[in-house]
Amino acid sequence: MDLGFGNSNQVLGNQASASILATARAQEAAISSEISKYDALLDSNDGELEKLREKRLAAMKNASEQRRRWIENGHGTYDELRSGQHGGDIAKSFFDAAKKSSRLVVHFHRPTTRSCDAFHRALSELAPKHPETRFLKLNVEGCDDVREGGSGAGAKFLVERLGVVVMPTLLIVKDQKVTHELRGFDELGGREEFSSRDLAFVLGGHGALTRREEEESAPSFMEESGGSRGGMLGVNSLRMQFGGGSRGPRSGGYDDFDDDE
Repeated sequence: MDLGFGNSNQVLGNQASASILATARAQEAAISSEISKYDALLDSNDGELEKLREKRLAAMKNASEQRRRWIENGHGTYDELRSGQHGGDIAKSFFDAAKKSSRLVVHFHRPTTRSCDAFHRALSELAPKHPETRFLKLNVEGCDDVREGGSGAGAKFLVERLGVVVMPTLLIVKDQKVTHELRGFDELGGREEFSSRDLAFVLGGHGALTRREEEESAPSFMEESGGSRGGMLGVNSLRMQFGGGSRGPRSGGYDDFDDDE
């Protein structure tokens, strides 16, 4: 077959032709396979169709029941993790949330740290889109107020035990284990101007949520930097003395929660 490449390039022309033909045949085979599936479905008897219908109804019922349990446990919203009558209750609330939800994203924030606002915005958008994950925020303002009945006792305990040293920090908890933490914006291109889709891509990579179809493509900052991570910008270290070294999830410390300790 002469594709007009001239004698010297005829081999390349033949190879291109063969590649196009192979692609066309593969597409035809895929279409034929789909048609065969529909033909088999049309030829099925009523019993097989009824089994298929029952299977789909059961799957829909299970999904609906799972969603109902998620909503009952506070999924679908981005809520503040609050203490009760005593400051220490906020730690208990944290452990209870980790036990009730298999996937948890907790934003350790401080109102006076403006860079936390970027995560507030993105997490507020993600929460209703991802009911499979519970999204919480924990205010560490006043962590030094650890007197009896003080507001910071429970928050200080969590900050110290979990090794949180930067504001903002996102803690990822799966099956009652801390699996990862996002410190500042180092995984978001080192900048505060990220979208909720960008954050969903990063969180999905750590198993914190199930990405939706529109969240599967890599964020623009990864394309611009060739996939490399930039430095942290706008982050703010906690200036508190804990009287000893702290371990975080990066070193494998505190994998299992126990609110009785």
